[in-house]
Amino acid sequence: MNKSIQVPIVNLTKCELAYEISHHPVYRFAQFWTFFVSFLAIPSLLYFLLKRIIRLPFHGNLKFMLICYFFSSFAFAVVMFFDFGYHFIIPFVASSKCALILDSQLFKYGHLGMTLFMTIPMLLPIGFSIERFFALGMAKNYESVRTLLGPILVIILIITDLNLIYNVFENEKFNDPFISFILIPSTSAAQFNNFFWFLLYVEITNFLLNCIILSVHSHLKTRYRFLRQHSTLSVRFELEEISQSSKFTLVVSFTHLLFVGWYLVAIIFVRTVGQDFFGGYVPYTIARGVYCAVPTYNFIIVFVGIHSLRFMNSRRQNKVQSTVQIKSTGQEGAQNYDKAISSYWDSISSGMHKIKT
Repeated sequence: MNKSIQVPIVNLTKCELAYEISHHPVYRFAQFWTFFVSFLAIPSLLYFLLKRIIRLPFHGNLKFMLICYFFSSFAFAVVMFFDFGYHFIIPFVASSKCALILDSQLFKYGHLGMTLFMTIPMLLPIGFSIERFFALGMAKNYESVRTLLGPILVIILIITDLNLIYNVFENEKFNDPFISFILIPSTSAAQFNNFFWFLLYVEITNFLLNCIILSVHSHLKTRYRFLRQHSTLSVRFELEEISQSSKFTLVVSFTHLLFVGWYLVAIIFVRTVGQDFFGGYVPYTIARGVYCAVPTYNFIIVFVGIHSLRFMNSRRQNKVQSTVQIKSTGQEGAQNYDKAISSYWDSISSGMHKIKT
């Protein structure tokens, strides 16, 4: 009893706030949902990565970037599973209200790990767009280009992310009482706001680049200069491979933009309007801690990706068959038949001529 009296009032206040926030129905549901979908996303992403992504017949540059992207999403799902699993389970076993406050070292590594693996998948999709522009510009011989651009882009984007995170937390001591791994330390809030704005600008830029790529592919057959000048079957198939891989990355990128863009806009709005808008510290903290969009994306993208690949493979097979198949009916069929007969008799006549001479 004497020990509880000696505890500073500020600590008692933090413990009470931790208890009130942790047991709020909205906050509890958000913690459970993030934990649950991350649990489902781990085997789903692993299956998708090993069974689908690694086996894609795309160029090595794009394939390498897709492997890194989905592996980072897998790693992020693992980190979220442990971080939010802790948040979901600890209220059931906590011996006191103060036990809900995270240890500073636990928060430090949990928060930094979550921030790193959350932001890497946010930056990598812009590398898809850059690589696709190179693929379209070098369509004639891109399949023979070495796998170099993809690894370079991945390294540059990861180093950029590490540098930004370092700048945010360079002077952070992690001494505050922390309630959630997702909540940002107050001493680093201003730098992190700038980081969020940067990520939002990256997502907007990537959206515009994706729109340009989509427009290029929609007018590829009629406006793409290279196709008009070189209309051979091999060139058309090479362009078709670039088109198919671009369509898949566009599906991934637009789905990514939908979920991640929503999260960034929502969190920037919450942090901009501030505590007064929500009517107090508790609802404001709950609004910041409701973190569902990105973890849900990690689970949903597997089904979107599988469906997209199946649809594109089906259309590709139909297009290949319609391209190489010789029609045998109608006027075109009659012309093909006449050409085949003429070619046959020409070969016979040539052979007889050689025998006579």
